[in-house]
Amino acid sequence: MIQKSAVSRSIFWDLVRGIGILSIVMGHCCGPVVPYVYSYHLAIFFFISGYLFHEHKYGDDPFGFLAAKLKSSWPKYMIYAAIFILLHNFFIRLGINPSGTLPYSRTEALTALGNSVTFQCVEVMGGAMWFIPLWVLSCTLFCGISWFSRLPFFQKYLPSSAALWITSGLSILAGISGACFIFRRVWLSYVLHLVLLLQPFLAGGWLLRKLLPSFSSYLRWYAALACFLILILWIRLGDLHIDLSLGRIGNGWEFYLLAFLGIYCCLWAAKKLKKSRLAGGLFALLGRYSFDIMCLHFLVFKVLDLIYGRFFIGDPIEVYSAFPQAYGTSLWPFYAAAGVLLPAAGKYAIDRLIISRKSGNYGSSARDLFPG
Repeated sequence: MIQKSAVSRSIFWDLVRGIGILSIVMGHCCGPVVPYVYSYHLAIFFFISGYLFHEHKYGDDPFGFLAAKLKSSWPKYMIYAAIFILLHNFFIRLGINPSGTLPYSRTEALTALGNSVTFQCVEVMGGAMWFIPLWVLSCTLFCGISWFSRLPFFQKYLPSSAALWITSGLSILAGISGACFIFRRVWLSYVLHLVLLLQPFLAGGWLLRKLLPSFSSYLRWYAALACFLILILWIRLGDLHIDLSLGRIGNGWEFYLLAFLGIYCCLWAAKKLKKSRLAGGLFALLGRYSFDIMCLHFLVFKVLDLIYGRFFIGDPIEVYSAFPQAYGTSLWPFYAAAGVLLPAAGKYAIDRLIISRKSGNYGSSARDLFPG
């Protein structure tokens, strides 16, 4: 039987993921919020992974940890990559691939499929999937740091608390190294410069679980409001635009400061959402299917553009093929809602169908969707 505390903890972090993935989708469709959500919307997922990392299971087996991450993410990555590649020419005919995109020959399609095996899908519709190998490698490196800190040599000659400080120190050092690579414009394969940069967030989440397991009692509305205001003012006064994919991290420490401020606000919001069965269930659903939302929300945007631009107002293809969306000023609420709800609902329906076929029970209840 699953203990109630474990269930609550899982629901809470699904809520945080839901807030995070909504922030990502909003950052891709609502111009006014872009500078603000970009400051934390990716970092929060690494913070969550750090909190949920339990070294007792994989702390002595980083390669096993990598295998587990690949097992959970690579098949889904390949499914979405294959769908986007096989529909590449169809998307061009529809007019939802950007203008100037060339059609694939059979050889080019096979090449694209082959490259996707190593997490190198370059399909425009799957543009947000660049995050997935970054997440896999970042989590694996943190596992490796944890393994190093637990070597018998350290356990023999240093106090028991040494592993905690070695892990923290090496994670901070990795973050500084990643920032230095970015400042020198050194872009490493598989965005390893970002893998290094993001280690402090994994360490931050891990330390929160180790040192402050009852952190929820410290999530106060006035502290969240202060964090929110500081984040907004700092970005506005400094005219900052954080964008990890482009190597924009301010002066380095600004990125970490703003990201942790945003993470605190998201944790507080998740605590409040957890009190509502309807809103909490909805955001927990988004969090549970954040992988699918990450992969599919660009496609949802472009389908909306096709319907609105081509069939409602008759714009030429050069207008409604703009990427990642063409009508952000007027349609951003629809992009945001459809971008998270359609992928989540679709994947939820598929999962329910699979479960029902296996169990022979084709019924489902609202309690499955809105637990609590």
